[in-house]
Amino acid sequence: MLGQLEQGRVLLSRYRMRNTALLSPLRRIPPELLDEIFWWTIESSRRSALNYGKFDMIIPWVLTWVSSRWRAVALASPSLWSLVVLDYSSKTQNTLSPSLFPFVEAQIQRAQKLSIHFFGCHEIDSGPQIQMFELLSRHASRWVELSVGITAGMIALIAALRDRLMSLRRLWMQWEGPESQIGESIDCFRGASSLVDVSVFNEYRFMLTPHPTHQLTRYQLDATWETHKAILKLAPNLIEARIEINTTFDQPEFPSAADSEEILRLSLRRLYLSDSDFLGSLRLPLLEGLALWVGNNNNPTVLRHLESILGRSACPLRSLCLRESPNTRATTEILRRFPLITELAIMIDDPEAQEQVNVLMAALIVSEMGLAVAPQLRCLRFGCEDETSIDYETYLQMLQSRWKSEECALITAALLIDLGPRPKRATRRGLHALRLEGLDFVLAKGPNGRNDMHVWAYAPTWN
Repeated sequence: MLGQLEQGRVLLSRYRMRNTALLSPLRRIPPELLDEIFWWTIESSRRSALNYGKFDMIIPWVLTWVSSRWRAVALASPSLWSLVVLDYSSKTQNTLSPSLFPFVEAQIQRAQKLSIHFFGCHEIDSGPQIQMFELLSRHASRWVELSVGITAGMIALIAALRDRLMSLRRLWMQWEGPESQIGESIDCFRGASSLVDVSVFNEYRFMLTPHPTHQLTRYQLDATWETHKAILKLAPNLIEARIEINTTFDQPEFPSAADSEEILRLSLRRLYLSDSDFLGSLRLPLLEGLALWVGNNNNPTVLRHLESILGRSACPLRSLCLRESPNTRATTEILRRFPLITELAIMIDDPEAQEQVNVLMAALIVSEMGLAVAPQLRCLRFGCEDETSIDYETYLQMLQSRWKSEECALITAALLIDLGPRPKRATRRGLHALRLEGLDFVLAKGPNGRNDMHVWAYAPTWN
């Protein structure tokens, strides 16, 4: 009799579970809202995939395993399947076996528009890489983003994309190994009629990459100043530019900083420039954000060049980012003379720059008399690339003094660390206390910190 009762109890329990599932609020969620929830669910997975170069075999696939309704919603949402990340140069490249082909093909079929992030590696077998890129190339007409690391074996496949990239809007391109830069140019992007964002990283030598310059709203390129001048003159719609000036490429003779030709770019709002000496050649009346590489040699002249462009262009500059080793005296003088600058970001990747940054932070501490340098600063961001670090206790003291001062406007702060040590526990507690008091503060370490840091210098956020 006890056995019969136990069996009846199990049956009733199962019956109750089935009815509970039927009455679940999840079943009453409209498909559109469920789709939105799915999108936010996969955001962290997408970022992880981009950081580590790994094809994600879990998300969004797992969304199709919960129930028939979830599967139907996931399969009816092409945007969930649009990102394809395959990085043969990363530590996870051993997971990119031929058995992955059916999954990639299925994901492509389920997507409508495709964001392709494919990086080859010249140190491993090129066969599987070429086969995978051939599979992706069959659907090139649906590419809206392409981030690609090109090996020598991929040159012919890249050339074959000509006249097939009509939907492509964003491009990042670099070469994997010097032997991959064969020939004088890659001429497959000239006819990409939707292309508005181009980034080309010429690590080994300059290679011409023709594209529809007249329609660009953003570009990034390492080349001579003469090449950049030509692009700026032909791109009337530019909003953002990341100008890396390379003096080693075999191109037209490198001009002197005293180049008197002035380039007026009415639309440009955000600019990164690797050499502040060339600010004198630009007039940017709408410039809101400026990022500069300030090595030790540039420090004495940064203030003069900045005064030149701000005085001549009368631009409403709000944000300033300084990379490498910002001179304390020059930086504080810039902030004093240009009170419209309310956002300051400092990035270092050289241990020798740490001392300068520590001195700068000490200068930004509000004195016991209540005197503050640049009280108008609303946002203070500090980033440590590679294995560099700063004096975190001084950083905390700087934030605390400015947050508590009635004269200061600080509302946002960030500390981003790549590979260096993180702050000690006591410092982290102090930073957390500021967050609880209302300071909008971000502390991040690792790939997420590195990627967010690069945004300050107007690097693309999706490669």
